[in-house]
Amino acid sequence: MTKTKKLSDADIINLGPQQRLVYDYLMTGRQLSRQVAINTLGVQEVTTRISELNKLGLDIQTEWKRDFGGTRYKAYWVEVGVDA
Repeated sequence: MTKTKKLSDADIINLGPQQRLVYDYLMTGRQLSRQVAINTLGVQEVTTRISELNKLGLDIQTEWKRDFGGTRYKAYWVEVGVDA
């Protein structure tokens, strides 16, 4: 099964409130981290929301990074504006 870059309109309508917050944020082209999800979106379980969106077919990219203090974190993003 090939993943799509975006979800269908029906899938988007049926997203839960936190799923929709994460989806809308990712579709802006910005990278999302756990701290941004908690502090900006009020989403505590970002990994669960990411997993749910992946299962619906959203092609979410991930990468481990380090902040300025050396703490590792995972960044999530969607390649927007690129054909699948």
